Amino acid sequence: MPRRECCLLRRALKGVIAVVIGFVAVGCSYKPSYIKGESTDLPNRWKVEKIEPARLSEDQRDILERRGAPTYVRFFREVESRKPVYAWIYTNDDEAVDLVWFIDGTHVEEIAVDRDPSAFTSTTRRRTRIALLVGTGVALVPAIVLFAND
Repeated sequence: MPRRECCLLRRALKGVIAVVIGFVAVGCSYKPSYIKGESTDLPNRWKVEKIEPARLSEDQRDILERRGAPTYVRFFREVESRKPVYAWIYTNDDEAVDLVWFIDGTHVEEIAVDRDPSAFTSTTRRRTRIALLVGTGVALVPAIVLFAND
């Protein structure tokens, strides 16, 4: 293969990898698209500067019209189904806090949430970790034996 074609393929591959990394970084963000604001010292919590009502669900628009914009929005996962849950956090000067919960844009009154943003349950994460450790051991032991016999 001529040197020029090799350089072009290498550049194209680097470009594809850069685009994939960009998409992964954007996909790993839990910030809802309807708010503009800065992240805070708590993980997955944003101080609301502006909300775009056009991107809200009917329930969210109703709450926004009745109560106004929340002070913060925070991301959680539902314990059982691992569905994404957003809490609109309203704070007062006397430090009273009121939470409004949304699952898929639908207002819910009571819900059990987990602050771990992973879409996998704790059991699945534990089994995956054990499988990775066992797989690493299975791959390393023969390699160590082979290199030790040389």
